[in-house]
Amino acid sequence: MTGQGYHEGYAKDGTRPPHTGIGWRSGAALAFAVAVVLGAAGLNWVKVDQVVYSPGPVYDTLGTIDDEDVVRMDPDLPTYPTDGALYFTTIRLAGGPGDDVSAWDYVVARWLDPSTTVVPREDVFPDDVTADQIREQNTELMQHSQQDAAVVALRAAGIEVPEDIVVAQVIADAPADGVLHVDDQILAVEGESMHDAETVRARLQEVDPGQSATMTLVRDGEEVEIDVPTKADEETGRTIVGVYLAPRYDMPYDVTIDAGNVGGPSAGMMFALAIYDTITEGSMTGGESFAGTGTISGNGTVGPIGGIQQKMFASARAGSEVFLAPADNCRDVVGHEPRGLTVVPVSTFEEARGYVEQVASADDVDDLALPTCAATLEDADDADTTGG
Repeated sequence: MTGQGYHEGYAKDGTRPPHTGIGWRSGAALAFAVAVVLGAAGLNWVKVDQVVYSPGPVYDTLGTIDDEDVVRMDPDLPTYPTDGALYFTTIRLAGGPGDDVSAWDYVVARWLDPSTTVVPREDVFPDDVTADQIREQNTELMQHSQQDAAVVALRAAGIEVPEDIVVAQVIADAPADGVLHVDDQILAVEGESMHDAETVRARLQEVDPGQSATMTLVRDGEEVEIDVPTKADEETGRTIVGVYLAPRYDMPYDVTIDAGNVGGPSAGMMFALAIYDTITEGSMTGGESFAGTGTISGNGTVGPIGGIQQKMFASARAGSEVFLAPADNCRDVVGHEPRGLTVVPVSTFEEARGYVEQVASADDVDDLALPTCAATLEDADDADTTGG
């Protein structure tokens, strides 16, 4: 029974006791939260044919991995103390052979995480490739990258590294099929001595497509002269014979690089910088931390890589202020640079080394007139317009 002056549900002093029920707004919020959780759980069961790139760890090429020096030199090669850091960057890749990506992972990567990139699986992996084949290929590419890095660094330090040009593969049904053999060493083309694969390609352009090019070779230990048929490449019109060439170096010193379980060729430029810094007097970095990525060829050319955006994020998280990026990756760089990271495009080892030395000698990176990817693209577009 309710007394006078009282209202049901209120205390004698007029205050209302704590509400123990659920109002419509709270109920709606709870229902929405439950729906989200159930939806996310459901999406985790759905698989999508996508590959997700995300930032991986960074490793100092001047430091260690698993307590082992990343770069180890021949005892007969003089080395010098270094400081600072030269980070090589990695990415994590989900969605490869034997590793499915869920619809929930796709949603998070596609719309919620700016450091990730999503691409169709078919754009990255052929249908018939296996995880073991990917690992084997990445291991082989890493080994070639390490050798090229050592060659570039030794030569930059003034150490001679002799080089032979050999046929690595003959393309089936190409003009050279049955004429050139794997491991043929090319000494001369049309009477002109060859020094590297680029000089071979350049000399072939002086031969009209369809004509034969006279090559001097070393085959099975004997010097021979052979006329090799040519044709025009269907896409470029360049004169080709249809082989893949590779350098064969006579290394004067053993240089060993231990990158742990990291594969692929994209750390080549940073390995070359680390080797050079180790075998030359003084600290190239000036104690500063640099990060970067890019393939390296024996002639010092820096090539493009995949996952550039993720590698920039990884570098920024590691505390690096300067990131060296292949100039050919600039279209993927512009507009995606993490705040506080200065991205410098490079095309050669010499450019990369020069910019590291510039930053090391400066009081403030912002005081330097370093190149940018935006300016690089603008110059390239202007050149295309002028040339067109």
